[in-house]
Amino acid sequence: MNRDRGRFSVIASSMVLAAFSTQKVEAQAPPVLPSTRVLQAGPASLYPVISLRNVGTDSNVYNDGVAPKEDFTYSITPKLFAVVPIGGTRFVGQAAGDFIYFQTYKDQQSANGHFDGRYEVVDAKIRPFATASFASHRERQGREIDARARQSQTALTLGTDFELTAKTSLTGWGRRERIAWDERALYMGVPLAEQLNSTTDFLAAGARFRLTPLTSIITVAEIQRDRFETAPERDADSVRLAPTVEFENGAALSGQARVGYRIFRPLSPALEEYRGLVASAGLGYSIIDYTRVYADLGRDVKYSYDPLQPYYLESGLSFKVIQRIVGPFEAVAIGERWRLQHQRVGGTSFDGRQEDTTTVGWGVGFRISREMELTFTAERTRRTSTEPVRRGYERRRVLASISYGV
Repeated sequence: MNRDRGRFSVIASSMVLAAFSTQKVEAQAPPVLPSTRVLQAGPASLYPVISLRNVGTDSNVYNDGVAPKEDFTYSITPKLFAVVPIGGTRFVGQAAGDFIYFQTYKDQQSANGHFDGRYEVVDAKIRPFATASFASHRERQGREIDARARQSQTALTLGTDFELTAKTSLTGWGRRERIAWDERALYMGVPLAEQLNSTTDFLAAGARFRLTPLTSIITVAEIQRDRFETAPERDADSVRLAPTVEFENGAALSGQARVGYRIFRPLSPALEEYRGLVASAGLGYSIIDYTRVYADLGRDVKYSYDPLQPYYLESGLSFKVIQRIVGPFEAVAIGERWRLQHQRVGGTSFDGRQEDTTTVGWGVGFRISREMELTFTAERTRRTSTEPVRRGYERRRVLASISYGV
């Protein structure tokens, strides 16, 4: 039972990390399902989960370095995972909502939702697959934009795996993503839709090598094409070579890690290209049921809202360690450090604004049952910037969360 509990925590964490990853290797990764109790509805297997998260006080709800505002907040997050076998194929889907409440500053409240679905052929040498996703969020996007602005994302992927041997297969896919911001959304006086509405196309091909029943290496070459609707000076093409190590369900180490090389080439001659290391990882590690470690790291180029500094290099690491103390009681430690280095129009490599965001925290947890856990945490976040006007801030949060998967 203890081993099952640890495995549940690793799998659940891996799902969260994979859902928010910006890397596209997940387009052909096998789906990961929670190990909660399953409900049967005819041929469909359903995995419902609900969480009451971040119940407590936030000392700076606007991330304002001049006049911070404190408020009481909480969020309710229901999720439903479904697996439906259809002959020699299956559908795997995930739907989730997120309802965020603020007691005083009602403009910070939001209702968010997303859906991901994958339809695939199973148990065949040639296994075509298709994925589709849709998300609508009114919350902070990334570590640069502090406003809660509505953004919608849609994506469609078509691909196939071709099995050569029991341990080797070829894989390839094409993917299109579209990002659209609310036409009324402004940040620092900049219309976000005007600067950031875009369509991105991906084309990838490579091979998968299964080292063990739970570990695979995926070697893929990926071409990326970014096009902006009303800001063509931001258009860019990329080539990425980044092998991935993938740890599947049942391993002590779960999730995936990716390290490689990217050539990011803006079409505008006023912007310098980037050639260098990129990386991403969402990993969970469990030692039976006593120690659990979750880590998320990344390094890649991302687009900024600022028309004078249109992209930046983001790099950093966040982690969470949960250590069982005695009985159901656990100690929690949280750490995070991210750096953003902006590229100016007409400047040399990443000579623009530089920002560092650091979070440290601690807490206690109480494992009520295999499906339910209660945690209390206190954390402090601080951002410094080389352009200090309205960019630097401090924030303290004291929060409780409880999750339940029936």
